[in-house]
Amino acid sequence: MTVTEKLNGYGPLAGIKVVEMCTYVAAPATVRVLSEMGAEVIKIESFAGDTQRTQGPGFGCELTDTEDPTIDLNNTNKNWVSLNLKDPEGLAIAKKMIGEADIFMNNMRTAALKKLGLDYETLHEEFPGLIWGQMRGYGEFGEFAHAPGYDAVCWAARGGVAGTFPEKDTSPAIPPQAFGDYNTAIMMAAGLLGALVNKLRTGQGDKVVVNLYHSAIWGGSIGLCAQQFGADYPKSRTDVPNPFNNTYKTADNKWLYICQPQHNRYYNDMMKIIGRDDLVDDPRYATIENVKANHLQPELITILDEGFSKKDLEEWLKILAEWDVPSQKVFRFTDILKDDEAYVNDAIRKVKYNAFGEHALPTTPIRFGGYGDPPIILSKPIGYHTAEYLEHYGYTPEQIAELEEKGAVKCYHGEEVPDVIFKSERQEKGEAPCNW
Repeated sequence: MTVTEKLNGYGPLAGIKVVEMCTYVAAPATVRVLSEMGAEVIKIESFAGDTQRTQGPGFGCELTDTEDPTIDLNNTNKNWVSLNLKDPEGLAIAKKMIGEADIFMNNMRTAALKKLGLDYETLHEEFPGLIWGQMRGYGEFGEFAHAPGYDAVCWAARGGVAGTFPEKDTSPAIPPQAFGDYNTAIMMAAGLLGALVNKLRTGQGDKVVVNLYHSAIWGGSIGLCAQQFGADYPKSRTDVPNPFNNTYKTADNKWLYICQPQHNRYYNDMMKIIGRDDLVDDPRYATIENVKANHLQPELITILDEGFSKKDLEEWLKILAEWDVPSQKVFRFTDILKDDEAYVNDAIRKVKYNAFGEHALPTTPIRFGGYGDPPIILSKPIGYHTAEYLEHYGYTPEQIAELEEKGAVKCYHGEEVPDVIFKSERQEKGEAPCNW
């Protein structure tokens, strides 16, 4: 049984077929978004597999022959086929699968795609209804069009994230690995779904391209606008444009983040909150226009620093909630992993490994009222479904064995890996339906 058959028609994309030739994070994560909407996904790997399979040990995440928590991050609910695209028969099988698909998603170099005849122009002529998606590091034009790209260099470095996020006059920020990849994956999924709507209306496929650099620019829109009007980045927290949108340290040495964008409207409230009634209606600080004109942000931030330093974090959170001030403790990943809010809303789901025990797996963030929390089946070893899919295409076991002997395909011959469906916390408790 394929993984898709196990999902039993779940999701708004049930019946939509996606063929994926993707490695690492951004592109496979794009397809994970579609897989958790119910699309049938055939992930075609080389005999060596998705390069992401090599990445876990680098940050302490071990793997076994059948379990790999790192590959699971981007590859839930997929079917695993391994083909040798350099072999004519292996490539022919891939083309057959692509020809029957609604979407072909890749992050291969354009030159390699052309060499294999998998570029947009070639496939569009042969399969005019096919949606062809490519994830790139940079755009299709200009000096870096054919440069290799990862989120660290395209998104974090050139995209301005590393240079604008840190405290001013400190080292560049080092965002967590693949932070930009996951943001960009959602954008790519949106593009593919837009093209799918058009295909369902017109029967015509299209080319969808997203790149990491553009994704970072889009995410930095407000900063890029503000930069042109004199707000230089990076900023120091002691000199931000609006002191009511800033971080403050509490008496117990924890950090609080408040976001009160309307300075003028809430100035008096903020002064009362920190116990500075003497500054209510103070003309120096009461309007953001005067604060900016006289560069009084550092003065006002010092006043706020002194105020917030007098109580512990939990006390401040309660007070700020009573005053309806948007605020939160500044979390680290350790906080998120034990945050009930994340689990009850299925942002994180517990999964169990035979070798590693229970671990937390982030989920894709889109939910549909008619389908609820999606079923999640973890990844499989290289070539796990190759033989099963080839049988679907009419190959006999003898022909499959011959193809494998010739080096055209790779089939899995290890122990069975059951299709365990992991439910959300609310589903496990019987508080939410399982619509599959």
